[in-house]
Amino acid sequence: GLTIRAKKLPNVNLRYYSLYMFTKDAFAWLYKEVPAQKYSDPDTDFGSLLAENGHENYCELAPVTINMPDLKDPAEYSGNSKKRHLADIQSLRFYKSFEGMTPRLAANPYLLAYLNHFCLHKYGLSRWPTEGKPTDKHVRLHWLTLGSGIWKSSISGRMWWLAHVATRAAASSGGAFTAEQALGVFSDMPEYYHRTMEYEVLRNPTLMAECIRALMREAKGITRDGCREIGKDLNRSGGARLLDSLDRSDLRDMVRSSTDRLMKNPKFVTDRRYMAGVKKFQVLSLGAGAQSTVLALMAEQGFDGMEKPDLAIFADTRWEPPAVYEHLEWLKKQLSYEVVTVSAGDIKENLLRGVNSDGDKFLDVPVFVRNTDGTPSVAARQCTNHYKIIPIRREIRKRLGIPDGRRFPKDVQVEMWLGISADESNRAKPSRDEWIDRKFPLMDMGMTRADIYNWFNSRYPGRRLPRSACVGCPYHDDMEWKWLKENEPDSFKDAVHVDWSLRNVPEARGSLRGEAYLHKSRQPLGEVDFSKTQDYDDFMAGECEGLCGV
Repeated sequence: GLTIRAKKLPNVNLRYYSLYMFTKDAFAWLYKEVPAQKYSDPDTDFGSLLAENGHENYCELAPVTINMPDLKDPAEYSGNSKKRHLADIQSLRFYKSFEGMTPRLAANPYLLAYLNHFCLHKYGLSRWPTEGKPTDKHVRLHWLTLGSGIWKSSISGRMWWLAHVATRAAASSGGAFTAEQALGVFSDMPEYYHRTMEYEVLRNPTLMAECIRALMREAKGITRDGCREIGKDLNRSGGARLLDSLDRSDLRDMVRSSTDRLMKNPKFVTDRRYMAGVKKFQVLSLGAGAQSTVLALMAEQGFDGMEKPDLAIFADTRWEPPAVYEHLEWLKKQLSYEVVTVSAGDIKENLLRGVNSDGDKFLDVPVFVRNTDGTPSVAARQCTNHYKIIPIRREIRKRLGIPDGRRFPKDVQVEMWLGISADESNRAKPSRDEWIDRKFPLMDMGMTRADIYNWFNSRYPGRRLPRSACVGCPYHDDMEWKWLKENEPDSFKDAVHVDWSLRNVPEARGSLRGEAYLHKSRQPLGEVDFSKTQDYDDFMAGECEGLCGV
């Protein structure tokens, strides 16, 4: 018979079973009479509801069978209920579960409504939850969809058409991508799927494939409005052509012509990293230590195809060892591009005064502290930000004419090179500023610290590469302190004086509770025994911005 109890149908342990579709009368009754609140109850028995209201024969057999898969709850997908749209990538399993489904049947509102009510009710409640009480509009949009919105709004219709478009495009892509990858594109930006379905011209499978390929590559990061513009461009071009007569290269040229224009316009790009046609302002963060020195010289000499940066910036804390300043002057003479020195003040003098670079009473150096109760701690480290990042950022803004506080336009971009070697990759951190894209050329070339010294020594024999770091940096290991004590005794005495002042000079102590030390043993620096040293290890490993010690 035609009367089917709904509660028996959703059993996912069944293998293949026939599908039904609502009769027009049953569909119309649901559309007009059933309160929206019934849809918010996952246990609503729609079959019984219809039968109790005079619709015993509420469905008729459809020429389709289904092996209904278990679908992950969209609210739990990837553990993030705010990203329910990611559940759309499950649609491929749903799509493959049918036997006999065609695009014509997948546009039948009575068949899809049957699937929505008897197979996907709980899924739909989670995928498209209501704010507060569900409304009739909400129900008609997702459970009882009519007209052209089936591919967009109907629970089962959207799932089937998403997978259908992805599968069809992948089959026509020439191996450029898989159906799963196409679904990933649609999940990242659902609007891409909407635009693909909106324009009839994109129903050409090869052109659709080229559009999806472009969204993965040269049009990656395009806005929903930009995607709409691609559709408009292709619609205009396709209207005057017989698309089926064009080969793939012609169709690809059509897509590229549109994306090339749009991706150069900040209005149509979501992220500045994807902007096309932008010449980035290239800046080398120059610490005047081993790594940044070699990186600067490699750029000057065009090593491995490197180009010269627009500018190199040395952020001076005014407490570097004398050898670093002497080396910096030598290095400037080797470079044909500009090297500029910026500074936020004298970090040593500020330490002795108990202030930061802005003159505020705050210790911004990560000294080692013995608290009043004897427990150890480490002071907050903000010195890199105050004495390196901020002055470098300020100089870049000045060069590009972008005032402080003003957001960078998307078509004004900065590429900052940092001299971090491959064996110190843990120090390579992304930029905090969206307008700065950090690059690590030494890491990209796989060069270790040993490779860097070999490169330099083979070209500049007899010249020593200094290590760049503040004289009294608490991140020094014992070998570094020992070297400083033996080779630059005046600098070491300077550090000992600051270390002593942090505990004994009220102005330097400031509001710090407990006793502060520059050495990790929490002993006075002048009393530490450096006779037993360890093998060199990266004394800047804890420096989280990657701007010091290079």
